Amino acid sequence: MLLTIFSNLAQQIMPLFVGQRALYEARERPSKAYAWTAFLGAQILVELPWQTCMAVLTFCSWYYPIGLYRNAIPTGAVTERGGLMFLLIWSFYLFTSTFSHMVIAAVELADVGGMYANLVFSLSLIFCG
Repeated sequence: MLLTIFSNLAQQIMPLFVGQRALYEARERPSKAYAWTAFLGAQILVELPWQTCMAVLTFCSWYYPIGLYRNAIPTGAVTERGGLMFLLIWSFYLFTSTFSHMVIAAVELADVGGMYANLVFSLSLIFCG
């Protein structure tokens, strides 16, 4: 159920990227101030702290309240399992961000990009990977 927030995150990231890309196309590309790869790298780098913050909030409000830590008490691996679950949540958020940037970089409109992202993400879940 946690993975259902993919479409919400993708649809929040894409319109911002479209606006930034329009500025890049109008100002930076004609002046050759920096390359397209630098623009994409900056867009992804800016998302990393926000996605990390959201991963911490999601982990704290999801992992402990539903009691997943209790499964690790008999094995004595509470810290390791909690850390692994945090890393999985964090990697999902980073995947969502970079995947959204990949899709919207090839599409002009955020609405169409959101539809493509949901379709490809659903196919990725259906075919396990």
